[in-house]
Amino acid sequence: MSYGGMLVLINSVLTSLPMFLLSFFEIPKGVRKRLDFYRSRFFWQSDENNKKYRLARWDMICRPKDQGGLGIENLEVKNKCLLSKWLYRLSTQTEGMWIQILRNKYLNTRTLAEATIRPNDSPFWKGLMRIKCSFFQRVKFMVGEGTSTRFWEDTWLGSTPLALQYPML
Repeated sequence: MSYGGMLVLINSVLTSLPMFLLSFFEIPKGVRKRLDFYRSRFFWQSDENNKKYRLARWDMICRPKDQGGLGIENLEVKNKCLLSKWLYRLSTQTEGMWIQILRNKYLNTRTLAEATIRPNDSPFWKGLMRIKCSFFQRVKFMVGEGTSTRFWEDTWLGSTPLALQYPML
C-alpha cells in the first residue's frame, strides 16, 4: 500500500475510532502514546520481525500540511479541542437538560471560572476542569446587552474573576 493510502486510512479509521471517547474524557498520556504507537507502526508498516527505518519523527508527521507535516491529527490537541467545545457550550447556552444537570451538580451558584475539581467529580467534569484555564486564556466573551454579565464573577482581565482577585472589595 502506498504512503498516501496509509495516510487516508490513518485519518479516516485509526484516528476517528477514539473520537467519541476523546470528546467526553481527557485521554490519559499512556493511552495517547499507545494509540500513536499503533498509528506510527501502521504508517511505517513495521512489526516485531521486520523493523524499518523511520524517515521522520512522529510529531513532525502529525503537523498540519501547511507546516511541513502530513496532516495526521494530533490526538492530544484534538482531545483538548473537543473538551473545549463542551466548555464553550456550557458558557454560551442556557437551555438544555444537560446544561441544567451540570450546573446543578457542579456549579450551583458559582461561575465556570470559579469551579474547581473535587474528589467525587465525574471523569468528564475533571477533564473539563483541567483544560479550563487554557480555554479561558484563548476565548473572549462579548458583553452584549449585559443581561448575563456578572461584573464580579466574570473574567475580564487575566485568568481569574475580579471577585477572586480582590476579595476584600
